[in-house]
Amino acid sequence: MDRPAGSVQPGLEVSTHYDNTPIAIANGASHWQSPSQNGSGYSEHKTLDNGYSSQAPEGHVGGQEDQRTGRRFPWCIAITVALVVLILGGVVGGVAAWRVTANRSAQSQTGGPGSVNGDAPSTSATKIMQNSAVSAVGWRYGSDITLQVFFQGADGSLRRSQYMTIYQAWTPPMEAGAAPKVGSPFGAGQLWTKPDEPLPVIPQSEVFYIGSPDKILGVNWREGFSRGGLTDSVNEAGYTISNTGTQMASYWPSTIVQASNGDIMEVFFDYKSPRFQEPKIVGVTASPGSALVILPREVIHSAGDLASASSARIIYRSTDGHLQNYDRSSGGQQLTSTGQLPVTVDSNFTMAGFAVARLDSSGQKSEALNTWILYQDSKTGKISYVYEDDTTGWKGPESDSVFDGADNPTHIACVTAASAKIPEVPLEASHDLSHCFFQASRQLKHVHFDGSKWADMGFLPIP
Repeated sequence: MDRPAGSVQPGLEVSTHYDNTPIAIANGASHWQSPSQNGSGYSEHKTLDNGYSSQAPEGHVGGQEDQRTGRRFPWCIAITVALVVLILGGVVGGVAAWRVTANRSAQSQTGGPGSVNGDAPSTSATKIMQNSAVSAVGWRYGSDITLQVFFQGADGSLRRSQYMTIYQAWTPPMEAGAAPKVGSPFGAGQLWTKPDEPLPVIPQSEVFYIGSPDKILGVNWREGFSRGGLTDSVNEAGYTISNTGTQMASYWPSTIVQASNGDIMEVFFDYKSPRFQEPKIVGVTASPGSALVILPREVIHSAGDLASASSARIIYRSTDGHLQNYDRSSGGQQLTSTGQLPVTVDSNFTMAGFAVARLDSSGQKSEALNTWILYQDSKTGKISYVYEDDTTGWKGPESDSVFDGADNPTHIACVTAASAKIPEVPLEASHDLSHCFFQASRQLKHVHFDGSKWADMGFLPIP
């Protein structure tokens, strides 16, 4: 395969202008609390039926401030104060409106879990394809998080829905400006980029897919840029895949696919070049059409490091039907450990996974990771999971009622925070980003794991 012609860094494929306009935020606690290190930081008495927790912003309890008379402000100060009041009013009003909606939903006994205002989910969704590929990313700023979910519309277009705690709601599906092949697999990742030197790093999400004719293509989004996706530099490479039945998975800077002979191949962004490298053999062979998962293996992932290739944990179905994990160090292809997960899956299964940092015996963050792998049995439609949360190995399988009613088949997507050496962004021992998505009643279902239990978060607003 030809190597990329350009020398383009991710995040520098388009205009380097960065909108640094400050955003005014109310001085109060977010309705979404950042969990403690053991994942138990949610305020139980404020948990609503859709899984989110709420706190009123400090200093805004519904009362009116004392009115003062006889004092005149300069006109410019008065305008400034009015604007601030307007902004704060909008934020607090949004909290109040969200609370009313959630409370009404809590009072309803007829709707499905997490459904809005007690209404059952629509079975005539037109913005998402049945059994669409699904991928998801997320990141945090302090106690605030952002989630992005990518899926294919019934018309074949790539769409994106986004949740931000500052707005306390999911957006309707937004066009991504890309047209994957019908039924294309997706792989989503997130990196931290710095378009202009004086400015702080910003998150950039990447989605990879198979386009026509069978090329590995991508689109990306940067915080503060346009709602539509931007053409990714992987498109310049023109990499063509011969296995039209491949699945796909991503964790920046790696995307994995499967060759026709079963070999797992990796498309890797090399920060030395800097460019996407042509697909290379990872070193393991999966069963034909196996679902794939790639996750970090270290608390500080090697993304951004010019001196080493990326470490990784890759999960796949072996030719004998077992789920298998392949671990490699940050040196690249070095095999550090391998083993079977305690489950056998059928050939048409689907799978996703997520990872967080592990706490040591003293409650401090260690260098190890805890990992969860979700999968659906295509014969029964049941979604189960296995996990590794200590040195004793994999546990499970287990399941939970939040997965009841999943479409069969459905793809599954879960969020793992991005991690990198440059800039140094370690994984945290927190489950605020441990969110997963799958289809139920042809809608997109949202569930959350807090470190000990699963919560039903309802359906995304997809018409």
